[in-house]
Amino acid sequence: MAPAEVQKIGYEIALLGMDGIDVNDPGKQYSLRSLAGEFTGLHLVCLEYVAFRQVAPEMDIGFDLAREYEMAQALYTERKG
Repeated sequence: MAPAEVQKIGYEIALLGMDGIDVNDPGKQYSLRSLAGEFTGLHLVCLEYVAFRQVAPEMDIGFDLAREYEMAQALYTERKG
């Protein structure tokens, strides 16, 4: 995705999060205007984390996924060769 699209999705999730996102409910109860499908709260927070790491890495979204993000990057790099 283009950085502008990633930013748009990240900001939309951040706005949605102002009303609270339940990361402990496994049900797909959230939807976004800028991305098709339905999402769990944890999925949205993961997407938000990745978006902000790409467009504003200095921002703290209040949910630490640094270890998981680094592992995902390592797997991606390994598979890409």
